[in-house]
Amino acid sequence: MSNPISVILRFNGDPDDLLGRFEHARKSWIETQDEGYNPPTFFAICKAEDGIVLVTGWEADEDHKAFRKQMMPHLHAAGISRPSAHEHLGIARLGWNPVPAEAP
Repeated sequence: MSNPISVILRFNGDPDDLLGRFEHARKSWIETQDEGYNPPTFFAICKAEDGIVLVTGWEADEDHKAFRKQMMPHLHAAGISRPSAHEHLGIARLGWNPVPAEAP
């Protein structure tokens, strides 16, 4: 059974510049993938006063680790260094729909 996780990464710098650079790196990474890759379950990139914040959700930590390993060269090529902060959180519940009641 997989353990879904959420990863929050912060990159410091000019938000507009970082957003453009990250999008370039993301598209470059996608172009190098074959049909068998596991994209994140959810993805959001947010502008903050001091940079950008990337929030992703993964079905398994292994999927995130594979993405991280493959994405780093694309980030470096786009002029983005390692994140200034990161957080990994286990996903207890994903989605908005109510959880069905358990049978007695």
